[in-house]
Amino acid sequence: MSLITHITADADLTPGLAAEDGAKSFRRMIWEDDGAPETATKVAVWIAEPGIYPYPPRDLEETFVVLEGEAMCSLGGAAPEKIGPGSIVRVPRGVAPWLHVLTPFRKLATVVPKP
Repeated sequence: MSLITHITADADLTPGLAAEDGAKSFRRMIWEDDGAPETATKVAVWIAEPGIYPYPPRDLEETFVVLEGEAMCSLGGAAPEKIGPGSIVRVPRGVAPWLHVLTPFRKLATVVPKP
């Protein structure tokens, strides 16, 4: 991987979680540490079409910054809050994140697995 990365570059995308209505998402790995894949810290860009993306609780912590688009975000079943460019969201270990993506969406996420 290059040491210089452009957030808006859409090369090397891999399919991500599909929305409940079939809308698509994609991710692009930016950086991954040298640990085993299941315990490696990762930085990635996630791009999503409008739709509802429910995630199960995960054994990791995620912090992401919204780069473009708007979504309603709920963590662990809490009341949804609107997020958009510049929003920073921390998803604690074991908390289920839910995103209702309202407009084409892009975030930069750091994921830290917790063995």
